[in-house]
Amino acid sequence: MINAPIHLPIYVSTSENLNGIRCIKAARIIKVGELIEACPVILLPNSEFEHFNKTILASYDYDWDETHGAFVLGYCILTNHSFSANTIYKRNIEKKQMEYYAVKDIEKDEEVLINYNGDVEDKTPLEYDYHTDFKL
Repeated sequence: MINAPIHLPIYVSTSENLNGIRCIKAARIIKVGELIEACPVILLPNSEFEHFNKTILASYDYDWDETHGAFVLGYCILTNHSFSANTIYKRNIEKKQMEYYAVKDIEKDEEVLINYNGDVEDKTPLEYDYHTDFKL
């Protein structure tokens, strides 16, 4: 069965807070708990990351499980980091997809942000400044 097209509550834009890099913004009010996007993933065995990490795509990978990383397909892969995130991502192992949910109400045209540490409460400094290299 082929799924019908989904009208996503987000759009690609540029971030006023992060020097004009690409970002995701809310196309309408998104309510807390709402699924923003369910993205299919391409799983990569950890043994292949030696090659993958030499490409620009290495900035867009997620840990998946003990043996694989994931490359997420969908708009939410462009979601930027914040320690004041309004969105969380969850792995759906069974469906092989990454799901993004609002953890706060997000106003129309507000930037959609995740904590790259995977937990909205985790304030551990990031190893790399992801916001410096990727201008639109």
